[in-house]
Amino acid sequence: MMTEVKIIEVPEPLRRIGERFKEAGHDLYLVGGVVRSALLEGPDEDAHRAITRVDADATTDAYPKEIKRLLGPHVEHVWAVGERFGTIGARLGNYELQVTTYRSDLYTQGSRHPEVRFGESLEEDLARRDFTINAVAADALTGQILDPFDGRKDLELGVIRAVGNPLDRMRDDPLRMLRAVRFETVLSRPEKPFGLDSELEAAIKENAHWLESISAERIREEFEKILASENVGVGLRTLVRLGLMPYIVAEFMETLNVEQEAEFHHKDVFEHTLIVTQNVENTPILRKAAFFHDIGKPRTLIYEHRCTYCGAKSIQKNAGEGECERCGGRTLPKKVHFYGHENVGAAMARKAMKRLAYPKDEIDAVAHLVANHMRPMGYAVGRDPWSDSAIRRFIRDTYLARGDRELANVDLLLKLARADITGSAPRRRRIAEESWRSLKERVDEIRAADAVEKLESPLDGNQLMRLFGRGPGRWIKHVKDYLENEVVEGRLDKDDTEKARNLAETYAREHDLFEEG
Repeated sequence: MMTEVKIIEVPEPLRRIGERFKEAGHDLYLVGGVVRSALLEGPDEDAHRAITRVDADATTDAYPKEIKRLLGPHVEHVWAVGERFGTIGARLGNYELQVTTYRSDLYTQGSRHPEVRFGESLEEDLARRDFTINAVAADALTGQILDPFDGRKDLELGVIRAVGNPLDRMRDDPLRMLRAVRFETVLSRPEKPFGLDSELEAAIKENAHWLESISAERIREEFEKILASENVGVGLRTLVRLGLMPYIVAEFMETLNVEQEAEFHHKDVFEHTLIVTQNVENTPILRKAAFFHDIGKPRTLIYEHRCTYCGAKSIQKNAGEGECERCGGRTLPKKVHFYGHENVGAAMARKAMKRLAYPKDEIDAVAHLVANHMRPMGYAVGRDPWSDSAIRRFIRDTYLARGDRELANVDLLLKLARADITGSAPRRRRIAEESWRSLKERVDEIRAADAVEKLESPLDGNQLMRLFGRGPGRWIKHVKDYLENEVVEGRLDKDDTEKARNLAETYAREHDLFEEG
């Protein structure tokens, strides 16, 4: 039983710091994730497992200046970015240690910045923390556990419970509502799920709007941790259920209960998105691309109606009965379509990510993948096989770079497409998987012969200016784009400068490129 664990083994580097503080007459207790992880791992047959996490938090009765003095000779680097809040950071071997003076924060209504008051005791410090599972401390020297709020019991039960009154804890810092979901998401395992207790859930549901006072950057950081979890589907579902998603990506709420064509999808847009996001490779770009890939569907939803009398087809925005424009008969919806949802979704992803203050490169990469995510479907449903030049163009169109930085490529798009198949209707999944494998084999084959993404015109700007005896101008881009296209189509070898010159001259002549007005 976890509640019976009285001591954990403290790694030697942290134990030495604990000894240093003890010699100086100060307490030092490990808190938060470093203790939680040790307890979740549990004791082995001979001894308690060592704490292996790189990040470590600690609390002490020493004030910041004293913390710096005690840490200085024993760590590789000290930083004091959070000194005014009582926190000193240090790098110690594989550990990044943050030591904070006991605190008793005072929050004023409407402010997210507490008036920092240094506390007098460990119990007072633990009482200000968010959840009981984070309010368990271990003596940094002896590993002795102090657990005034029964955090070990909640860890054992898989319960995320607020320290004290949940309404007060969430009011102190509304970001804790997202942290609660994050802990549920990252701590849950198939054999041991975690969940929020009923009082905490109620407090979050009633006060989700408090997130409006939190900066976009802080919200983004918690959202990213949820997206990076192995249980991302659980996290996204909880964000929606508790009413938090409208304050993160409000547009995502539109995907709920949006039906799809049963022939291709056996879930609505929301459920399909959860499946794809859960199954895509766990990288920041792919997880966000999966999250946003179908977000444009609700805004592009139309119904294909068919007249029950004359059989004429028509497109309507609603699913109710209609009137046939041809004969006046009754029309009924037979199919749903989302024409252009990939482009609408890319624009929506761009807007939402800008609100969350994501870096431009990430926004561009995600939007690019969303905009192109239907391209593999074109291969699957095409009546004629794609030519080699079509494959080369597909590879190039899905490539995105900025300077020397590669932001997106065909490999990422194919991984997204593969995950998208997992959300397909079972009877269509096998066909889609065969098509995906065929496309990937074609892509790999073409790329093995050439670095398709980097194919360029055999003639650069300087060579073209010498060829035509002309100075710089927009004409250079027109000719280079034409020659590059000929290379991609396989009609011009990438090193054939002589043929390139002939083609350039013909192009300039046929397009009256230098005709004087």
